[in-house]
Parts: sequence; structure tokens; C-alpha cells
Amino acid sequence: MHGARAVQKSVLKDFPDADISVSIVWIQMPGFNDNEKTARKIAGTIEDKRVKHFYDSFPAHLAGKAFAKGLINQGPAWDIYFFYRKGQEWTDGPPQPAEWMHQLGGGGRADESKFHAGTDLVEQLHETMHKVTAAECKLE
Repeated sequence: MHGARAVQKSVLKDFPDADISVSIVWIQMPGFNDNEKTARKIAGTIEDKRVKHFYDSFPAHLAGKAFAKGLINQGPAWDIYFFYRKGQEWTDGPPQPAEWMHQLGGGGRADESKFHAGTDLVEQLHETMHKVTAAECKLE
């Protein structure tokens, strides 16, 4: 939920005129309150026509597994943020992102240099949004 809020602030609100499409995939993880009911509730608070919400249930994790390939060492991807350049083609699965970051923390699940959380995540999402899209921030 914190990641969706970071995207809402640093991408959607800071770049309201950017020509982007944002997909938020809510992934159900055992031991967390990440169920479909909670995902729908939080998704309803993110009002932006550029956003599409998806739900990836346990144990299938179809989206989580597809996005993890080549980037995550074990298990499905969640709390991962991908940036793709406009016009980048998708074929059999997601292409390599132009930029990406995660909130997976330690344990060697993903590249530690791509780890960002809290205020740092918000700042990195904002900087990456500008870098990848060249969109202008309304707050700058």
C-alpha cells in the first residue's frame, strides 16, 4: 500500500499532464493483509484515468512471476516499480524495463543498488519518471 501511495504522489500528482499509462498490480502475499478486498479499497482511492488496477492472487502469482524473470532471484515480484519507454514492445512477456527499483530489502532477492523505501522511494520514483519520460513536473 505504501508503494502505491508513493506512485500516487511522485508520479501521478507531480506529473499530471504526462502521457503515461500506469498499471498497479496488487499481489496477494501470504501473511499480509493483501487480499482482493483490501486491494479494491485502496485502488478506489487512486483516482487517475491513466491508472489500471490488476489483482494477482496467491498461489498463482502469474504477473508476479512474469515480472520477476531475470530481475528477482526467488519468488514472485512485488513492491517493484518498472519504467518502460513509450512505444516499447511487449511480446511473450514483459520486456526489460528502461529503469526499475524495488522495496524488497535485504536477503539478496534483488539488486541491492535498486532498493529504495520511504522518502527515498518517493524521490527516486520522481527522478526516474522525469528521466525516462522527459515529462515536466508541475511542482518544479
